[in-house]
Amino acid sequence: MAKKTTESAAPKATTKKATTKKAAAKKASPKAKKAAPKKAAAKKTTAPKAKKTTTKKSAPKVTAKQRDTLAKVQGAGATGYFAEKKAEENSLKALVEKKLLKKGPKDKEKKAAPFMLSKTGEKVLASPPPAP
Repeated sequence: MAKKTTESAAPKATTKKATTKKAAAKKASPKAKKAAPKKAAAKKTTAPKAKKTTTKKSAPKVTAKQRDTLAKVQGAGATGYFAEKKAEENSLKALVEKKLLKKGPKDKEKKAAPFMLSKTGEKVLASPPPAP
């Protein structure tokens, strides 16, 4: 047993020395890190700011069937349009993703949410349909 304790004691002494060297290196590195951001901050202030350009987005492309669906929703008025079938609801959700329709609050009686025309949807309906 005496051999085991002497062997284990020797490696512990070396690890302590290694950790003190690491601690000394860590103490030196924060000083170096503090100096680096000051240089970077000086560079940032001298760089000119880029101007943002705003471009007008074009209206999303819709098919003839989607245009008919938008017309149905517009005909429903302020109460909103309720989908009759699951397939129709999926197509309405696709138009919501294109931001042509808005989904209203869920109706308690029908347990479904009505779909209403958005401003961009109105613009799409107002524009003439593309020639085939």
